[in-house]
Amino acid sequence: MSLVYFFTIFLFFNSVEEQLKIYLFIPYFLLLFFPVIILHVNYLKENRGVVVEITENILLLKKGNFIKEYHVNQINEIVVYTGGTRNTVSPGLAHSNYYYVKIKLQDGLFFIITSLYSCKIDKILQVNFKNVKITTEKVFYPIIKK
Repeated sequence: MSLVYFFTIFLFFNSVEEQLKIYLFIPYFLLLFFPVIILHVNYLKENRGVVVEITENILLLKKGNFIKEYHVNQINEIVVYTGGTRNTVSPGLAHSNYYYVKIKLQDGLFFIITSLYSCKIDKILQVNFKNVKITTEKVFYPIIKK
């Protein structure tokens, strides 16, 4: 859809008035870039100041002077919230590569790791936490809701 729209704008670019060109680019911006900006800011707010270290069977969270270490036996489940077209041949929209992982602990608490840390955070967790149940939930727009 975006290629067709962009091609149409390109065809009429020289024959349209300047003000109309701006109006033609507004829907393009709103459909493609605005959702990405919202997701990126949402993920930045979640990750601000948090350092995550993942080693085999140990996950370390650091925020300022606070350091918390989680072992594999403390983790109940790992849920990956991702768009339906991620890791496919045609990725779809620009926000398709954004996803986050919710790590649910045995005591009922949870924390979130977003794809801003790494585009392969789900694969890293699969390799390092082999004995933990990992499920994938496909959503259209993977925004973090608490």
